[in-house]
Amino acid sequence: MPSRHSIGERILFALFVPPLAFAPIGIPLFLLGVEVTILRDAWYLSIFIACLFLVLWEGTPPSQIGVSKKNLISSLLLAGVWEALTYILLGVLPFFALTGRTPILVPFSEGMVTPALRFMLVGIAEETWMRGLLLERLRGWKPRGPVPVVSSSAIFVLYHVPAAFPILTKDVSVAPLLAFGWSTLFVWSVGLAQIVLKTRNLLGPIAVHGLDDFLSKILYPLQI
Repeated sequence: MPSRHSIGERILFALFVPPLAFAPIGIPLFLLGVEVTILRDAWYLSIFIACLFLVLWEGTPPSQIGVSKKNLISSLLLAGVWEALTYILLGVLPFFALTGRTPILVPFSEGMVTPALRFMLVGIAEETWMRGLLLERLRGWKPRGPVPVVSSSAIFVLYHVPAAFPILTKDVSVAPLLAFGWSTLFVWSVGLAQIVLKTRNLLGPIAVHGLDDFLSKILYPLQI
């Protein structure tokens, strides 16, 4: 069934509805003093639900944005290879160049299970939003050429920029390091977007997104 909205409206919905969908519930819960980690988890869950809602609202199946079993193995294999390459080339090697050491394995413990599940929720939400809904809407606008991949990846990076403001206000000298981190994030995102376009499946990128966060922040931390 043809969409009753223009492509511009659909792109705007994809940009703003998922992150704002939690506001009517989240703001009152925040004012009531609900734990920040719980609010954060609920916010990511609301992003995922809002993405599915937008797709179903237009009368199309979730498979349109890659929520499908089709090409699952290819999606997982390609995403796994991309994660291994980028983690080593854009993570471990620059980490070694800057610090003179390699990441140290942190022994796995039961306390890591909860962070791992939370990182997987982040992967589900961000991939469904950025490499699912938004990428598909941008392809409806520019079906040929690199614009959808480049645009969705740039938006993905910009989405992460505000988190660095507290760091920059304390020490502006870290700006080049942050810029390098954002550039590697962009390259990583471009690869995942290409995998989604090739396989029409989000599950590989979702899995490696959660894995990457867990590896780089918990198991083999790359913090400098």
